[in-house]
Amino acid sequence: MKTISVIGLGNRGTEYMGFIKGFHSKKAKIVALCDIRQQALDDIAPIYKISEEMQFNSTKDFFSKGVISDALIITTQDASHFEITKAAIETGYKYILLEKPVSGVKDEYRLLRDMAEANGVILIICHVLRYSNYYSKIKEIIESGQIGDIVSINHTENVGYFHFAHSFVRGNWRDEFTSTPSILAKCCHDIDLISWFIDSPCVSVSSVGDVKYFRKENAPEGAAERCLGGCRAKNNCPYDAEAFYITDPFYKAKFIKHMKRTLTGKAKNSKQDIVDALKYGDYGKCVFLNDNNVCDHQLVTMKFENGAVAVLNLNGFSQKMFRECHIVGTKGELIGYGTKLKMNIFGGKSGTVWTGSPAISGHVEGDIRLISGFIKILCGERNDLKNVTTIDATVISHDIAVAAEISRKKGGEKVLLESI
Repeated sequence: MKTISVIGLGNRGTEYMGFIKGFHSKKAKIVALCDIRQQALDDIAPIYKISEEMQFNSTKDFFSKGVISDALIITTQDASHFEITKAAIETGYKYILLEKPVSGVKDEYRLLRDMAEANGVILIICHVLRYSNYYSKIKEIIESGQIGDIVSINHTENVGYFHFAHSFVRGNWRDEFTSTPSILAKCCHDIDLISWFIDSPCVSVSSVGDVKYFRKENAPEGAAERCLGGCRAKNNCPYDAEAFYITDPFYKAKFIKHMKRTLTGKAKNSKQDIVDALKYGDYGKCVFLNDNNVCDHQLVTMKFENGAVAVLNLNGFSQKMFRECHIVGTKGELIGYGTKLKMNIFGGKSGTVWTGSPAISGHVEGDIRLISGFIKILCGERNDLKNVTTIDATVISHDIAVAAEISRKKGGEKVLLESI
């Protein structure tokens, strides 16, 4: 039985813990928890029967105990990933699963790569989309040669207007200085996929984008700093927090209506808890009168050494959350919409490709398969790391994202990857 510790008990960390307990309880178990919030420990520790001495409020206390488990999962906020992972490697952990992104600072994520290699650490980053049947099938078709050599990829990440407002205007990823830019926080998944599909070094990047809509000057007449603070525009505002989290039916509010723990920090909540969170917390603030600074739209153009080109579109203004991808090859094309994939062979057959990917919301399927793969590696059941998103693969996608931000801040100027 392998043992696992978890640092960071937010949505992602607790989701992964649930997968381990639900699907892999005969192979691995959670033995230690670390979170700066005592409420999170109080809520989660009893579920996994974690003793008090294996609960920690600080990473300093956690690492002072040395290596206390076979593996470590780190799912804290973006800005803390580097320091915690560095401490984990220095402490002696050999199997680490780290939530993406690693860091928005080139020297930091490259240092972790070098440290992992020097210390024999398997450091896997949670680029979960690679692990889904859908994207694995796309990679399989590309490698088979059926559509020839890739000429171009046009890929769009439609975040969903409600998701963008929740996470990138009101939420933890609204500030690039305390988190990371949205192109890295949200789209390092997509850049990783593009790099994986093309399988050639990226040589140059150019990018444009900005905060176009979620700005003070776009606030409607009568807007207040809080949706529950006397706002006279709330009845006609699609971003009204009261509607998002309290009154909208599920089909309108989508998943965020059920993220009550994100709003309050507590596992069990009354309606008054939610109302108070909106009155006094970040998620009740007006999206136009907030302190957000990450792009709500951005285009990234990439050129690769083999001649292929790719365009990534970060779109914060879609009705639904979905990714669309058009991969053009010399012999055919692939057109995908999240879980549906069509292949056209020039002068040949066209049709829908069965990917075996269920229509699960978001990237849950990829999350499940990521954890399954991590457990297999931890248990010695898999030694081949091909297509595993180790830190080596992450450096590639993070370099592109960093170059994109350099270019964007220079008005779209072309940036050579070798120069960053």
